[in-house]
Amino acid sequence: MTEEGIGHLRGGANTLMQVQSRERTGGVLELAKWALDPSPSVLSMGLETPRALLLSGPPGCGKSRLARKIAEQCGAAFLLRRGADLLDRFHQGGIAALALAFDEARRGAPSILYIDDIDLLAPRDTFEQGRTEGALLAHLLAEIDSLAPEGRILLIGATARPNSLAAELRRRGRLDREVVVPVPDRATRREILETRVRALPVEGEVDFEHLARATSGLTGADLDAICQEAVLLAMRRGGEPPKVRGEDFLAALGMVDGTADSEIFLETPATRWTHIGGMEPAKQRLRELVEWPLRHAELYACSGLAQAVGVLLSGPQGSGKTLLARAVASESGAGFLALRGRLFHSLHTNPIATLHEAFRLASQAAPCILFLDDVDELLAGGLTQHFLAEMSARANLRGVAVLAATSFIQRLDSSVLAAGALEEIIDLPLPDEKEREEILALHLRRMPNLGLAELGQVARLSGGLSGADLGSLCERATRAAIHRAIEGGEARIVQVGERDLQIALDEIRSRHRRHFT
Repeated sequence: MTEEGIGHLRGGANTLMQVQSRERTGGVLELAKWALDPSPSVLSMGLETPRALLLSGPPGCGKSRLARKIAEQCGAAFLLRRGADLLDRFHQGGIAALALAFDEARRGAPSILYIDDIDLLAPRDTFEQGRTEGALLAHLLAEIDSLAPEGRILLIGATARPNSLAAELRRRGRLDREVVVPVPDRATRREILETRVRALPVEGEVDFEHLARATSGLTGADLDAICQEAVLLAMRRGGEPPKVRGEDFLAALGMVDGTADSEIFLETPATRWTHIGGMEPAKQRLRELVEWPLRHAELYACSGLAQAVGVLLSGPQGSGKTLLARAVASESGAGFLALRGRLFHSLHTNPIATLHEAFRLASQAAPCILFLDDVDELLAGGLTQHFLAEMSARANLRGVAVLAATSFIQRLDSSVLAAGALEEIIDLPLPDEKEREEILALHLRRMPNLGLAELGQVARLSGGLSGADLGSLCERATRAAIHRAIEGGEARIVQVGERDLQIALDEIRSRHRRHFT
């Protein structure tokens, strides 16, 4: 094992090695190899071989697939046990089944014993509250503690709720190393979809890039469900065998609810600075305050400025706050963890615990950007003081930037904008004429024969519209051009003209007058 690898494993309790897309097996594989085949030279150093590790992530994100892959690459037996199967009314049957599983792992060494939903066996405060799971948890702890360094057995526990695990299970020598298996990023989603669709009878072309972008936040299991729904739609049309079309996958998107929708999860945004028209002052300020401290952490540390400051993006709805946040995460090479204020209190039954878990996950996944969208709504209901406490604790951490957004800065308590909290404010005004033209050009860059004169004319007439409004304008104009091409019998030729843009602009203006004045 390399010295760098040993350095990874010397980390204290709850050391996290974030697993991302194609790099998922890296740190886990190194851990597993050390546990399953410890070399005499490493054992002679007096270092403890890892007995167990924890895989956390939303349901369907691929935790069991990752564990199986690790077992295959290590040439180890793979034993799967589910937490729900180890429970019965009095837990005695569960104890016997758990003991049998560990015995089987010892006989088949080298082996990986994988326990799914391990939080069911070890809920928080089990011993303090005298819960009936106490005997089962005590036996699990005893089995882990009895694993010998040279036993060549690794226990992998999996959970979608790492914060609900008993503290006794997270102590050093037990599940003291956590590996986060995130929701797949765009490139991984495309790869999963291409693999799944390859086995299906497909008619015509499938736009995998569009599907990958449209499935942000979905897990591998969710993508499987989309493919199944698409096949069912094809079967309803008839034919033998049924042929799946691209539109079937698009229709299936609305039939599948994401399993991670109510969870907080790490993302890898694909938005870049070049995808955003205008807003150059805001981009440059975000580079200085967020991107550079994350990308050049050592340089800032040497200068005594190791910590990225808290930043608030303030501007009207549709001004590009979320787009900027995703872009700075992508340009920084950082993880991205978002809490959305409008849904926060309805999705999470314990907002205080969720907020704490978000800061914990962000700190362990560093470099990471924690994005608090609609922060005025997120902090409503008495969360302000808890947020300030988390920000104060964050002062001792490196590699975490807190970025927030609001359309109503006046609703925030002044303490949230003080030093040590969201002390830097970036105002995002509505785009000026030049920026509007840049935004229009970005949205319509695929349209042939669309001259700058047409864009300039629309840019001059669209004062007061936000970036989101301009995006909607371009969608409406493109849709009108498609309708015209279909009706004219030229479905393969789509060309947006000045007339389409003018009609779309009038529709946007009319919508604003009806609903926002």
